[in-house]
Amino acid sequence: MADDMQTSTAPGRGFARVLRSPGTLRLVGSLFVLETGSAMTTVGLPLLVMQRYGLGLEVGFTLAARFLPNILLGALAGQVVDRHDPRRVATLAALGSGLAAALFPLTTAMWQIQLLALAIGVGYMFGFPATMALRPQVIPEGSELEGNGLIVTAERVPKLLGPAVAGPIAAVAGVNWLFTAEAMTALAAAALLLRLPRAAGAGAGEADRDGAVPDGARGDAAGAQQVPAAVRRRLAGWVRAVAAGARDLVRMVSGDGRLSSLTITAFTYMVALGLGRTFLAAYSLHAFTHVPGMLGYLLAAMGLGGALGGMAAAAFRSWNQGWVYILGNVLEGVCWIALIATHDWYAALALLLAAGVFESVASVVYFAEVQKRLPAGLQGRYYATLVPLSDVFLVAGTIAGGVLVDRAGISCGAVLVGLAMALPVLVLVTRLVPERPVPEAVRETPVAESTPA
Repeated sequence: MADDMQTSTAPGRGFARVLRSPGTLRLVGSLFVLETGSAMTTVGLPLLVMQRYGLGLEVGFTLAARFLPNILLGALAGQVVDRHDPRRVATLAALGSGLAAALFPLTTAMWQIQLLALAIGVGYMFGFPATMALRPQVIPEGSELEGNGLIVTAERVPKLLGPAVAGPIAAVAGVNWLFTAEAMTALAAAALLLRLPRAAGAGAGEADRDGAVPDGARGDAAGAQQVPAAVRRRLAGWVRAVAAGARDLVRMVSGDGRLSSLTITAFTYMVALGLGRTFLAAYSLHAFTHVPGMLGYLLAAMGLGGALGGMAAAAFRSWNQGWVYILGNVLEGVCWIALIATHDWYAALALLLAAGVFESVASVVYFAEVQKRLPAGLQGRYYATLVPLSDVFLVAGTIAGGVLVDRAGISCGAVLVGLAMALPVLVLVTRLVPERPVPEAVRETPVAESTPA
């Protein structure tokens, strides 16, 4: 890499090259259909609970169950992705989530619904890092920006398309068919993943890395008494492996100032996003009482902007990618702050459309830079560690937003959202706009040295 985060316009790069890669298209297609089905369940699940049990805390608990596995056990998923073929992990996660969704209409008690929601959360916990780990395998080298642009678009568009499709399905066929639709999309996603090539060396020595069965748990009568001790040893081994993996990941990130800055700003952005969710709800209710459902329109405008931004990121290939990342975050923050200056619905929609574009462009740069700067063998573990921590920051921002917006007012809430997006990247500007290449030690660290035994 000649100039670290600054890319060049070398021949052969561009969307044409990515579109000629069957593996990239299958991965993008799998993510698209899977996210579309998930978006429909996001609409159907609260409707199912409210229709059967009415409003109350159950709705919140049920929706929260989908995030719980990732927050508590996300780092464990990274170990699984590292030790096994990520294609297999992603396929099984998709099929498991689809099966859980298909069972929702058959439930007869609230605890069953919550258990299935938990199962879908487990599927996401394994599926996301496995999908991220597949990117270096299918995206052609030198086309990281375009490939990740397609992936971000495939993740953003369903947030618009899924709810739009879910409405007519629920109205015509009933809520239960939304879960059938997710089951079908999960099958389609798994079929596309199965057609991806198997990674070289994936799954090799899985039994050795997983460890032998303890002597006291081999199935004989005497060994049965030692099963609890064997389970404790096994769990302790997992804890040590998770801790070792986290230490390895921290060492890899801290060894590259640019990568560590990208990671830090990913966390601070989630705080801003949590603040923004609370602010938007209050903003839509106070500023647009004459426009029913304005919150949905505002979120849809952001979703549309996100889809457009994912495709537009490649237009800035010749720019220093550090500046693109910084400007994306700063300009998005400006859009949020500007909301307090308008009470026109069309101006608010336009601002959030622009905010979605800037957010998506910055996300593409982030994903592309992480892909280039981390060894392929650590991609899954990185995202498995990042995502649950990000969820914690998102929850913290949402809780803080409820207090801050209530006490400081809506206008101050918009300013807080904008500052939370813009200030961290401005503080880290000298690390995000590097002048030196990626350190060889970071770029070429062997996977074996970073994988706990």
